[in-house]
Amino acid sequence: MIDKYSIRYGFKDSKELQDFHRSRRMFVVDAGEVILAEPDLPYSHALWFDKDLKWDKQKHERVMNDGLRGIIYEDGNVAFYTGYDFNLNDRIEEEFFEIFTELAEKAKLKQEAQVIGGLKKGKPGTDWSPQKVYGKAEDLI
Repeated sequence: MIDKYSIRYGFKDSKELQDFHRSRRMFVVDAGEVILAEPDLPYSHALWFDKDLKWDKQKHERVMNDGLRGIIYEDGNVAFYTGYDFNLNDRIEEEFFEIFTELAEKAKLKQEAQVIGGLKKGKPGTDWSPQKVYGKAEDLI
């Protein structure tokens, strides 16, 4: 299946990609509020914004291109980034640490969870290397 965002992400939807999506939990920050997706969703942030959050096109594009979003892996580790290329920048980094305590509480993060910023985009279903590693959640709260 090819959804309207596959080209922007740079890969096609597949069973492996859906399995990965189900294995992690998405989050996004909107107007300073942490929004957690329901667990076990088989799709991307872009589709979540459309299907579940029902955001209009302008808000959707603004958040996808410039907003803070990320995932909590099934092992409890956290990655945050911005854009379709999963980038990291100073503004996103600062915003993440402003909301980190709220995210940790809402998501019930474990103290030993590793926190990473940005991802080096790879093939869907494979481990993507972090752009930056910050350490354990307990050291960042």
